[in-house]
Amino acid sequence: MDISSWNVIVVEDTYDDQQLVSRMLQHHGANVFLAKDGDECLELLKKVEPTVIVTDLAMPRRDGWQTLVAIRSNVNTAHIPVIAITAYHSTDVAEDALQAGFDGYFPKPIHPQTFVGRLAEIITP
Repeated sequence: MDISSWNVIVVEDTYDDQQLVSRMLQHHGANVFLAKDGDECLELLKKVEPTVIVTDLAMPRRDGWQTLVAIRSNVNTAHIPVIAITAYHSTDVAEDALQAGFDGYFPKPIHPQTFVGRLAEIITP
């Protein structure tokens, strides 16, 4: 898949992490749309058809877990791959995220060398 055709929604409440993830994706040619929390993500989904959604798990208002539930419960968005990222990494959190229905999981700090490649593997199995 050509990364330049990707539309990616990055849902992240901290500016530095938002910039890091979006710049990694933009460097490879992806179109990036930013949301500060799950509510903003759900609003963006009314306007943008993303290839993938990358969301932090811990955010104010609607967190990544709640955002996943809303995405999966909507027939129009349930098919979109959703990737979890978090600074609160543990084996239990990783297992919980995958069991909850996230299509992938990345602990922070995200490694630029492997992040986009792993996303491509998840999006095009």
